[in-house]
Amino acid sequence: MSERGYSPNAYTYSSLIDRLFKDKRLDLALKVLSKMLENSCAPNVVIYTEMIDGLCKVGKTDEAYKLMLMMEEKGCYPNVVTYTAMIDGFGNVGKVEKCLELLREMGSKGCAPNFVTYRVLINHCCATGLLDEAHNLLDEMKQTYWPRHISGYRKVIEDEISENDSIPIVPVYRILIDCFTKAGKLESALELHEEIRSSFPLTAASKNMYISLIESLSRASKVDKAFELYTDMIRRGGVAELSTFVLLIKGLININKWEEALQLSDSICQMVSLSLSLSTFSLLKHWKTLWKQTIFLPNEVLSSQ
Repeated sequence: MSERGYSPNAYTYSSLIDRLFKDKRLDLALKVLSKMLENSCAPNVVIYTEMIDGLCKVGKTDEAYKLMLMMEEKGCYPNVVTYTAMIDGFGNVGKVEKCLELLREMGSKGCAPNFVTYRVLINHCCATGLLDEAHNLLDEMKQTYWPRHISGYRKVIEDEISENDSIPIVPVYRILIDCFTKAGKLESALELHEEIRSSFPLTAASKNMYISLIESLSRASKVDKAFELYTDMIRRGGVAELSTFVLLIKGLININKWEEALQLSDSICQMVSLSLSLSTFSLLKHWKTLWKQTIFLPNEVLSSQ
């Protein structure tokens, strides 16, 4: 290119650096950046961000952070995409405190975090067990984005953004609810679920949230609440699978409500007898018979076992 009298511009360098990172040629990408500086072709924020993101993706977060500091020294200031890439990089190597520090730094320098920044940071907080911090970030994010976009939230399905550029809040809630549920913090999980439940249509992802909560509530002997969620899921058009009924039955057994468990088992057998295979149906009937025998065993027999 130079031999023909053409000088590469920032766009040319940017395209080349992007290609080199995709080909995992980090060494050459860094040489291209050095060449830019030698040729007095100052990298712009897009090029610096590509470099920082590429370094972070291969685990070289310290080098990426040094590059971000260098770009500031040269008068090119990081934007929200740069900070988000750096936050994600530190999060991927477990340096969540550094991520939070960068978030505060953004605010002090007048660079407002966007939805992606919050989502990335919440993900990393959840991954390291900082659930309260993640919840606080969600509250902060809602204060920033929720009022402005609430009319469009109902049009969001999973991770897709609708034509009116709504922000996909569901994935963030899904992550938090799942983490709170696994941590046994069911009250917090239920509060989050209640916040999001009526704002979105029932999808495969939101149905999975119902089932996960039903399972955890059943195991925690909170069967009444589990049945409330089951009823709400059905009311919204969800179709319960056999596994969901099994979770509820196990929950009833855990609190010694054997009669109710048996009644639910009878209902399942009646509902699914036409659609289940013969072997599955026979298994259910056998299961039900065993329960009947257990329920009506004399107390002295049960106590001796």
